[in-house]
Amino acid sequence: MAKASPILENFNTGEMSPLLAGRVGFDKYPNGASILENFIPTTQGPNQRRAGTRYVYEVKDSAKKVLLIPFEYSVTQAYMLEFGDYYVRFYTWDAVTKVRGILTSGGSPVEVVTPYSEADLYNTDGTPRLRYVQSGDFLFLTHSKYQQRVLQRLTATSFSMTLFDATGGPWKSLNDTTTTVYASAETGTGITLTASSAIFQSAHVGSLFYMEARDTNSVPAWEVGKSISAGARRRSDGKNYEALNTATTGTSKPVHTEGALIDGDSGVQWQYRDPGYGYVRITGYTNATTVTATVVDRLPSQVVGSGAATTRWAFGEWSSVEGWPSDLAFFRERLWFGRGRTLWSSVSAGFTDFSPKTYGQVTADMAITVPLVSGKINDIQWLAADKDLVAGTAGGEFAIGELSNGDPLGPANKRSRIMSSFGSRAIPPIKNVESLLFVQRSGLKARETFYDFGSDGYKSSDTTVLAEHITASGITQMAFAADPDQVVWSIRADGTLLGFTWNNEQAVRGWHRHPIGGSGIVESIAVMPAAEGDRSELWLVVRRTINGATKRYVEYLERPYRIGDTQASQYYVDCGLTYSGTAATTITGLGHLEGQTVSVLVNGAPHPNVVVTSGAITLQIAATTAQIGLPCPARYRSMRLEAGAQDGTSQGKTKRIHKCVLRLLYTGGGKYGAMNGGPMDYLLLRSSTAAMDQPAPLFTGDKVVPWPDGYNTDAYVGFEIDQPVNAVLVAVMPQIVTQDAR
Repeated sequence: MAKASPILENFNTGEMSPLLAGRVGFDKYPNGASILENFIPTTQGPNQRRAGTRYVYEVKDSAKKVLLIPFEYSVTQAYMLEFGDYYVRFYTWDAVTKVRGILTSGGSPVEVVTPYSEADLYNTDGTPRLRYVQSGDFLFLTHSKYQQRVLQRLTATSFSMTLFDATGGPWKSLNDTTTTVYASAETGTGITLTASSAIFQSAHVGSLFYMEARDTNSVPAWEVGKSISAGARRRSDGKNYEALNTATTGTSKPVHTEGALIDGDSGVQWQYRDPGYGYVRITGYTNATTVTATVVDRLPSQVVGSGAATTRWAFGEWSSVEGWPSDLAFFRERLWFGRGRTLWSSVSAGFTDFSPKTYGQVTADMAITVPLVSGKINDIQWLAADKDLVAGTAGGEFAIGELSNGDPLGPANKRSRIMSSFGSRAIPPIKNVESLLFVQRSGLKARETFYDFGSDGYKSSDTTVLAEHITASGITQMAFAADPDQVVWSIRADGTLLGFTWNNEQAVRGWHRHPIGGSGIVESIAVMPAAEGDRSELWLVVRRTINGATKRYVEYLERPYRIGDTQASQYYVDCGLTYSGTAATTITGLGHLEGQTVSVLVNGAPHPNVVVTSGAITLQIAATTAQIGLPCPARYRSMRLEAGAQDGTSQGKTKRIHKCVLRLLYTGGGKYGAMNGGPMDYLLLRSSTAAMDQPAPLFTGDKVVPWPDGYNTDAYVGFEIDQPVNAVLVAVMPQIVTQDAR
């Protein structure tokens, strides 16, 4: 018979796959869990019970799905956006009370009309279809079915949504057929474009159309010492000019790009007109050969009139005919859009300008077009800024950056190279310091990728290799909470909330599951700064069945108990609310939990569960502070303990834990045992000196407990807490006896 007293000193490997149940020699094995629910493995090592979720508001129409998107104007003023069926609503907090709620004006929720239906919000696999990036007051939005939009914050309580009207491009390839097009005027609205064959479609309305002079020689070149009449036009430096006076040309060749200048002493004053090309926005469809348009950039005279029909024209890359961008990102002071296998950037520091050239010249700060070239034809799924601009496609991941590091990124200094061939799911990746976390095409693996300067390339690792079971139905969304613990929150297709503690600085990676109280199904998540400024705050849309009806609630994750907090402020219920006021035994205002059995913390002490009836509950004792919501028990079970035996391993041998030391921090209760169908005993944490009419103080220290289970071939240590109080499991020290093999 062998005796052993191992120590489980940290838990931040998280929940481990059943496939690792035999890897007792693996260095991370003792730190893993076979069950980890509603505990967050911290960077320091302990398991911290997650706090509960607080009810904020019911979505506009609980029969329809919505999508959450954060809008962070500043750390002191941020919004959570509820995108629903053709609308967006806004949630924020009161600057004084910090109470979260829906943004209202005149007593009604602030709402902005959008083009997105409920069906537009998600792909068939449950991944979000709407993409966004933010710059100050502006939130840029893309959707493959619609022209890009810009949601603008006008004031703290008002917003508007407008079309993103790109200027200058981008353009499809220049026409290479004999089809000609001419315009009815150089400038103005309501001009007509006429084509020699059927090239226009009604879906071209709203898109750009480029026209260039077919024969630049139709405008004479500027020359020195020539007599010029007012109104005459000349070509100089590739640009067209109009004389404003009658005179003889001087010796200074006109090269200016705006206004009027004289070409020498007593010479001709030349008004700049155009660079030999221009473009319009199509505003109306007449038939396949005729459309109306508004001139955006002046057309050259060489394309005006039937006698000046040109073959040098091009449609814009973006339209309801060609398709709209599906993804976007900021990178190198440019706004990038992606669709299919092509990326387009704006000009440097000009987010709406996509001009490929300026006055006929291609410079380093002009717009860029980058095709993603590989042996596979797979569309872009996401874009993310890193050392390079990283593009995830269904077949692989690409890095877009400078060809030469000594020169700025530009049309002549660009390159794209494939960095991996895992294939990506349509979920924007998470950026954490120098790494990106993206979901593989199947949705079952989350891969970390980072640039390695030693190999001048990207390396990748599977973060789910120790917990392959945890993503069973596939990840559909992710959001990153950087503070206090670096946790990537994600949703599985079945509505389960997952967490991934991810701190590369301390080599911490651990997955954990978070069943939501009341069997809630999580449908959308996003993170924004907390009103108090002390953490990143996870917001959720949870689908629930309440009193027989489907409800979709907006909720957010509260922070766990901290030293210095009052015991009455502990918040460990889901979809809950807080009562604070004069002593009362009847608490109202709980209609959102009608018919539900709720857990209650009264003045810092657990109260028996009660049922919400007519929006109210009745307590056995009067409460001045009460936390009321759905129970959300937390559970931890170790891997099978390895304690050794006289003839080798203890695995598979009959053994018994006869005593255990639980090292706890600020803990208000809990149960311990094997959790595999065996008995569980409650922790007795109240000391004999504690006042009986007060809640027991939270316990910190070592608790020696007799183990309630008998002899068996497994040895698990389990800890569970189903009361609405804090629990932090710091370490576990079981004392094990293993019988000799026979």
